Amino acid sequence: MPISRKQRSADSKPQVAAGTLQQAAAIRAWLEITTTRTKALNVRYVRKLAEAARHVTDPDGCATPQLAQELQRIERAYSFTPKARRLFQNFLGSLGIDSSYSIQVPADDRPYWMRTDHPLTHYRSRPELPSRADVVVVGAGLTGASAAYHLSEAARNQDLRVVVVDKGAPASEASGRNGGNFELLPENSVGIYEGLARERFSFLRRCYPAVPIEILRTESERQASVVLGFALRNRDRLKHIIEQENIDCDFSPKGWLYLAHTEREEQAICEEVMFAAEQGQRIELWSRMKIRNEFGFRRDYIGRFIPGDGSYHPFNYVYGVFESALRSGVELYTGFKVCQITSSNEDSHSVVTDAGTIVARRVIVATNAFTHQIFPELGAMRPAESQIAVTEFAPDRCRGRIVTSEEGPVYFNQPRAGARNGLAPLLLGGGSDRPIANPSSRRRSAKIHSKLLLLREKFYPELKNRPFSTEWVGSCAYTPDQLPAVGFLRPGIIVAAGYNGYGGSYTCAAGQAAAMMALTGQTPEWVPQDVFSPKRLLGKTPLFMDETDSLWRIAASLCAQLRAVNRQISDAISFSGTTAARFSAAGHSVPPPDHTQSTPTSTVNPELLRALPAFSDFTLSESQALLSMMCRWDLPKGTLLFSHGSPGRSCFIVLSGAVNVSMQVRGQEQLLATLPAGSIFGQVALIEGCPRTTTCTIHKDAILLEVDREPCERLFASRSVTALKFLAALNQGLISALRGADRQLMRLTIENRVPWSADAAV
Repeated sequence: MPISRKQRSADSKPQVAAGTLQQAAAIRAWLEITTTRTKALNVRYVRKLAEAARHVTDPDGCATPQLAQELQRIERAYSFTPKARRLFQNFLGSLGIDSSYSIQVPADDRPYWMRTDHPLTHYRSRPELPSRADVVVVGAGLTGASAAYHLSEAARNQDLRVVVVDKGAPASEASGRNGGNFELLPENSVGIYEGLARERFSFLRRCYPAVPIEILRTESERQASVVLGFALRNRDRLKHIIEQENIDCDFSPKGWLYLAHTEREEQAICEEVMFAAEQGQRIELWSRMKIRNEFGFRRDYIGRFIPGDGSYHPFNYVYGVFESALRSGVELYTGFKVCQITSSNEDSHSVVTDAGTIVARRVIVATNAFTHQIFPELGAMRPAESQIAVTEFAPDRCRGRIVTSEEGPVYFNQPRAGARNGLAPLLLGGGSDRPIANPSSRRRSAKIHSKLLLLREKFYPELKNRPFSTEWVGSCAYTPDQLPAVGFLRPGIIVAAGYNGYGGSYTCAAGQAAAMMALTGQTPEWVPQDVFSPKRLLGKTPLFMDETDSLWRIAASLCAQLRAVNRQISDAISFSGTTAARFSAAGHSVPPPDHTQSTPTSTVNPELLRALPAFSDFTLSESQALLSMMCRWDLPKGTLLFSHGSPGRSCFIVLSGAVNVSMQVRGQEQLLATLPAGSIFGQVALIEGCPRTTTCTIHKDAILLEVDREPCERLFASRSVTALKFLAALNQGLISALRGADRQLMRLTIENRVPWSADAAV
């Protein structure tokens, strides 16, 4: 049956307007009577005092000036047992009263979001756990709720049985223990933020040190764009669901301010504004004065403000989403722990719980930090712990916006539901998330607690002596490349987890993607599997190096980079004062070869091809297959192979000899490189089908192998191992060319001249 969405405070009590001196005096008299026979107030006395004092707070639960004065007097005048002092200080924090003592970790560790009712605790749609289902969703947090919601239409219209199981109540783990933020740019960095694309590059370089840096740079730009698109879809979908279902979850899309704290970060966020503009997103740069006027923070550096981001009540959101899904026929069973998932075939999977087994056609695993407990092979998805504290009745500077900075790092917001008379609760998290072995841990760190106090003092100095009302920890899941895992782990088993502390940026869209995969068996195009698949966590080789489509995309990007660098070299030569005499001419005396002069490659020993570095990992049969696509050229020194601007739909491999590569600048040919045996050139024309970008002549009698675009397209369409290896070889040649061009450009920049370089490659 549908759940109730009444959102009552779990600890609310009748309160009466107070503040008179007589009421404060009554508390003093009661305390003096009850403490005549004790040397120190114990926990029992503090609880009785708290119960008495709560009835004389103002209607919002804040202490009146008279009550605050009396409670502060009590703190100074009486001694306490250690536990009682901690409890008393926690009580002061809940009323917004400063303390005279150093601020301890509060006794209350309940998350701010869990102050509401828990109507789905021990919820069971039917008395018994079903034995069969079409789709089982494991996990009832933000992702599981989204998956259930996006499956609910099929459950209603197609008689699809969708079952959600969770070992606890919905949103009782990470989803109810987070910061309540949703952000367009999941930064993922700790230290100096370099911008989304650079952060992607940094993580990829750390994960895959053996992959050429040029490929990582290309892939990082693409991944930054993919991540931005994913997060944008997430934000739009989150807003749509809240509005469509009329979910009361304190939704506040008032914006997100990121504060730079170094010059490098200033530069990074300036670049990010341009990057976002290319994706059609508006990001604002805020000056120091703008930040001071809007928030009252005095900063040494600028900030980045993204309209449309903000905060929400994740716990209430999850309950509202489940209310809608349950109305549509989705079944929910809480209090059932999933122990393992086994597969008989791609359409039959056994979800084994501690109270029975469900056999399902599809399974969505949305367990975030607990995923490795079900799938040990995903141990690379490691759990970590974040820590967040609440300060009651703080100056309402955020006004519905969120603030983050890598200084700390720190993030904070002030929920609108608690805002009154210019005051609002301040939710502040900070310090690096700590790796943990047990994602169910509730252990709070005294070190992080101290860090939170220092961070709060930096932005809210007037709260220096204010105790926290509550402070809690929540588990999150980190992946090595700092991207979520969304995709098929094996046929019929879908994983959606690993948000690296940015669940608000991913979970709604991740649940939608998982639902689409369960219904269609296909991954949406906006969830490229070489980026998001959980299978990438199973090995050391990145998936974007194991997929033909990915390598072809990388090749196209490398071609574009190479053309851009060559244009820069041409411009640099043109505007330098260097004369043509300082460069070796690339003239020729033998006319271009006619295609009728080529010979079959049957005369080429496959071992000669395998002896070249780019083809050393080809098997004999793969080398033979590759040679069958090619033709052979035996060309004498001085032969013009092709000239700049001529049509081109092929590339060449230097089997022996050497080839000069030149570029026409100011009407004269300027030598760029001499390519030795083993080199591959002409890939730009092959991949893009465009005219030749350079001129090539034979420097020393050579044997060349030529492969045309048509057989290459057939090979790549086969997606065979040979195709993958050949694409990788083409990319390696492009990387060598790009590095050579970069060296030439660097020398031009430094020396304002272009020296001849026999080891450069183009």
